[in-house]
Amino acid sequence: MNYINSILLGFGSFPLFAILFTLPIFLFTIIRYKAINFVRIGLNYAMLLYLLCVTALVFFPLPTVEEAANLHGHHAQLIPFHFIVDIAKESPLVLTEPATYLRAAFDHTVLQVVFNVIMTIPFGMYLRYYCGCQAKKVVVLSFLLSLFIEVTQLTGIYGVYQGSYRFCDVDDLMTNTLGGYLGYSLIVHIESRIPSIHVFDRKIAKAGNHRKISGAHASM
Repeated sequence: MNYINSILLGFGSFPLFAILFTLPIFLFTIIRYKAINFVRIGLNYAMLLYLLCVTALVFFPLPTVEEAANLHGHHAQLIPFHFIVDIAKESPLVLTEPATYLRAAFDHTVLQVVFNVIMTIPFGMYLRYYCGCQAKKVVVLSFLLSLFIEVTQLTGIYGVYQGSYRFCDVDDLMTNTLGGYLGYSLIVHIESRIPSIHVFDRKIAKAGNHRKISGAHASM
């Protein structure tokens, strides 16, 4: 339920941030690409909405005053692949009993891993389709995004709270980075079947040149 509430918070805050970022997004697109490319603008708004939802998911709800007063120390889980131990201990999975597989698939220990992978898939897709990034750059940027999230959680939002109110986990770095790479791979596999972002740039540029030529002919 907290996941749903956090996503709703992201969507709820989007109109305000969309208004605040409308002028920068339009100016960036016009200055960088010399035209109003509504595909690029739409993708930028989609990325803004995505980042708001991610922020809400990883940082909210904030601790209450009472909870914040009891926060002490900064804790991190630094053992790679520890999620396997968590699944083995806490989920109903029994490898020798196939009947437990479906229930285990919906256990919170499994869903947490799945959600951490899914969370950064749109990020990898955006980096590949919009920015044209190669695999190595997508992996590095996905890792840095995850690292920023984990450090923010570990430090209690950089000292706002006296201790960590969310658990910093090295497994999250791994699964988030994997998600970014999967998003990149998805675009790579379908980009031959969808129009490149540059196709829209060329169409807009061509339309702009056509208007200029038509205007010049009309003035003669």
